[in-house]
Amino acid sequence: MLSILPMSNPIQDYAWGSQELMATFLGQKVPSSVPQAELWMGAHPKAPSQVWVEGDWKRLDTLIEQYPSLILGEDNGVRFGPHLPFLLKILAVDKPLSLQVHPNAQQAWEGYQKEEAIALPLHAANRSYKDPNPKPECLCALEPFWGLNGFRSSTEIAAWFSWLAPQALREEISLLKSDDDPEALTEMLNSLLTMDKKRRRKVLDRVEKRVSSEAGRDMDDPVYWLAELIEEYPQDIGVLAVLFLQLMRLEPGQAIFLPPGRLHSYLHGFGLEIMADSDNVLRAGLTPKHVDVPELLRIVAFDSSPFQIIEPEPRIPGEYAYPVMTDEFALSVVELGPDLSELELTGKGAEIVLCTWGELQVSDEQSGSHSRLKQGQSVCIPSCVQAWKISGQGRAYRAHSGPHVP
Repeated sequence: MLSILPMSNPIQDYAWGSQELMATFLGQKVPSSVPQAELWMGAHPKAPSQVWVEGDWKRLDTLIEQYPSLILGEDNGVRFGPHLPFLLKILAVDKPLSLQVHPNAQQAWEGYQKEEAIALPLHAANRSYKDPNPKPECLCALEPFWGLNGFRSSTEIAAWFSWLAPQALREEISLLKSDDDPEALTEMLNSLLTMDKKRRRKVLDRVEKRVSSEAGRDMDDPVYWLAELIEEYPQDIGVLAVLFLQLMRLEPGQAIFLPPGRLHSYLHGFGLEIMADSDNVLRAGLTPKHVDVPELLRIVAFDSSPFQIIEPEPRIPGEYAYPVMTDEFALSVVELGPDLSELELTGKGAEIVLCTWGELQVSDEQSGSHSRLKQGQSVCIPSCVQAWKISGQGRAYRAHSGPHVP
């Protein structure tokens, strides 16, 4: 019978990753030999976790294929099919990520079918839709975390562009006449992304001169990030995203929910991310990868609503839930210490429990099996484990299918 499943999780070595943050978190040699960007916990076929079962390591996606009802539960199997509906990650961001957006369910289905119809290979460099699924996501900071999240108001963008390069950007400034006109933001972004090479070089030269005299060391100042981006991407007009998107800072424990259509980028920090099990990304810049401007403009939500910082809310003593309402995933954090060192929990569907501090033990109340967790270690709890206990002193994040665990 399946019980608590210890996990071995793959690390993605991307250029924007850190040689210190992930290695320190996992208790490995610092610095690591290559930048470590993401620790994946889940059953995504690109890089599935392995789980310890019956004295051997097995791929989690393969195990789900063998025992879908036992691991996912009957209800989740009906809702999502025979696969884990979410992917949990640790992100170690040392350099800015690409400026990007994710589709909703209808957009993902349409985009996927369109690329399938023209027989575009799944791994083609110019393919945007790897699957027909939406990709909402939630980021929770484990250390201070900076990013870009949603558009500024039109007048605020116009003011920043006027400060930076009033002549070189006069076409874009003239478009930004009203804060209540999403079409103005659409036209502004289209104008930037389709700018001819000569004018783009003129704008970027102006950026470089402006920030060389203005940039300081305040990471809450957009000019600081403008200087960082122009150094990293000197040929990319996407560096202006710092001026047309809202600058975001999260303190440890705070989170944000990124719905489909929200243009964003992560700049620096260490955090936990949970998302629908999809790999669909439309990019707008800060990357050498494919940028499809017409498709991007179809997907982006052109609104200037402020981003909402999410604080966890008490669910039961010792557990705090992030109020993120999406079918694919939900997230909560368990805090145990001298005053409360044990919690009994029940769930529905497969869960992943990750220890981010301290030492904990996760136990199956029925079978008596258990697994000890230190910082950076995780377990998968199948749906067939109807009641389980977590004990010790530490902090653990609990990921499962949404919208809530009863």
